[in-house]
Formats: sequence, structure tokens, C-alpha cells
Amino acid sequence: MGIIKLSADNILKDKKLHNIWLAGLGAYAKSTEEVNQLSEKSKTLFDELVEKGRAIESNTKERLHTEQSHASVAIEERVQMTIQKFVGLDNERLDNIDDKIDQLTQNIEMLVAKKQEHAKPEEKEEKAE
Repeated sequence: MGIIKLSADNILKDKKLHNIWLAGLGAYAKSTEEVNQLSEKSKTLFDELVEKGRAIESNTKERLHTEQSHASVAIEERVQMTIQKFVGLDNERLDNIDDKIDQLTQNIEMLVAKKQEHAKPEEKEEKAE
């Protein structure tokens, strides 16, 4: 009877060891599944954060561009006001003066061209003599 009892004890011990082994494998499989689930969740969360970041970046760039435009216009207005204070002329008067200068330049160019035309026939007459 001692051999049978010893054999039964060995079988029970072997079965317990086998069950412990199986429990360890089950724990490993379960932890692997949970890691994979967490990995999927973290990937999904990361993708969501990237999309939100893109939206915020786009919105921020748009606001920044608008603010830069407003600041640029304000600076231009301040520069114009400062110039007007120093010069004493407003933009309209400066534009009129600029137009007059352009007109005078055209008139001078026409006079120079006419003078050159009159000079050419005189040169021909001198060469002919």
C-alpha cells in the first residue's frame, strides 16, 4: 500500500505542478492580451491627440495670420501719421505731387526727343555742305 500511496502522492504533486504551470501560462496569455489591448487603446488615444493637435495648430496659425495682418495695418497707419506730422503733407497731396513729377518727367523727355530731332537735320545739312 505504501507504493500506491506514494504513487498517488506523486500524481497529485505532478498534477499540482502541472496546474501551477498552466496557471502561469494562463497569466502570461492574459497579460499579453491586456498589453495588446492597452497598446491598441494607447494607439487610438495617440491618433486622437494628433488630430486634435492638427485642428488646434490650424486654428492657431489662422489667428496668428489675422493678428499679423492687423498689426501690419496698424504699423502702416502709424508710420503714415508720423510722416504726415514731419512733412506736413497727407497721402493725397503726396500722390498729387508724385503725379506732377511724373508729368514733368514726361514733358522733359518729349522736349529732349524734339531737340534731338531738330538737331539731326542740322547735322545732315552741315555734312552736305
